Amino acid sequence: MQEPPALRITFTDFNNFSEVTAVKRKGARLLEGIVLLALTVLLFLFPGQSSQAAQKGVTLCLDLLIPSLFPFFVLSSLFIATGMAGTCARLVQRPMSLLFGVGGAGTSAFILGAVGGYPVGPRTLAQLTERKECTQKDARRLALFCNNCGPAFFIGAAGMGIFGSKEAGFLLLVCNLLASILIGCSLHIFFDRNSSKVNALYRNQRTESLSSVLPECVRSSFVSTLNVCAYVILFSVITALADCSGLLPLLVNVLTALLPGEHTAALCRSFLIGFLEISTGTASLSEGVSSPAALPLAAFLLGWGGLSVHCQSLAFLREAGAPLWPYLTAKLVHGLLAALLTGVGAALLPLSLPVMAPANSFADPSLVGRELLALWFLAGVYFLLSRKKG
Repeated sequence: MQEPPALRITFTDFNNFSEVTAVKRKGARLLEGIVLLALTVLLFLFPGQSSQAAQKGVTLCLDLLIPSLFPFFVLSSLFIATGMAGTCARLVQRPMSLLFGVGGAGTSAFILGAVGGYPVGPRTLAQLTERKECTQKDARRLALFCNNCGPAFFIGAAGMGIFGSKEAGFLLLVCNLLASILIGCSLHIFFDRNSSKVNALYRNQRTESLSSVLPECVRSSFVSTLNVCAYVILFSVITALADCSGLLPLLVNVLTALLPGEHTAALCRSFLIGFLEISTGTASLSEGVSSPAALPLAAFLLGWGGLSVHCQSLAFLREAGAPLWPYLTAKLVHGLLAALLTGVGAALLPLSLPVMAPANSFADPSLVGRELLALWFLAGVYFLLSRKKG
């Protein structure tokens, strides 16, 4: 018996689709192999530059990331493990539902993410989801706007360190925080018209004493801090290799030719570096700080966060059940919206910025810093091995 023509077409289309998908996968794997091979060759061609870049990444971790991130990681873990997050969630359940359409437990991820900086928000969200104090729906929603830069980086590193102005740092902070709130409110307004009432899961959660949860909170926070530092060092090396190989200068020249103007080369270089890594990208703005576009560009870079930050947050997003592409899209929108708000704010409230940015570079690691790094590494190995044995 001969099968209907329509059925044959369906099978043919299915086979064609499978073949196209297989070709795309092979092409993606081929591209990955080419990129890895190119990075390997560049590491052999530029060993000195790679070493210096890794050393700068280690210095950045010792001087900025470990002192700022580790305490907030411990604080967020204790806040959740001791049941304080559930207690606060009951108080802010209604405001969070009205503003963002999520349960009150999401307040911990949003506030700690805004205060602690990247990637405290996603890590807090992952812990809330693991303890079932946050639903999967709320986690996917909160992941789109709870991962933000911290006030210390806005005011200290960007405001005072790059623009030499505390007011510029406060403007960047307010505009980025406002952009995050606007994204959360917009998601609730435009996508929750027919949604059901928010379901809070925190009511039946157990609470534990501080002494019982402190060791595990410190251990997990230490491992998370090491994970963040590893990505910072890796992307510092990748940025240096792109510069040494001539790829970064080539892209800067192309963008400069398309966008003529004063300080355009410095701004384009800062944009390309900041797209990969936020710290070095923001620091590159010091050469074009007198340009009117420097402040909005800084707002975009701080709102976007850089691929390094997104890689740091990837493991936490997976634990929380949040998909990657909506998160990246939201961060891109966040950066653009923050740049727009900063441009409007700078026009309405003119800031007096110095013509030359203050020199602010990280010093080489001292002997004490190297000993501290060695102790951190040995402690990390001990914690990981002891966890496996347990």
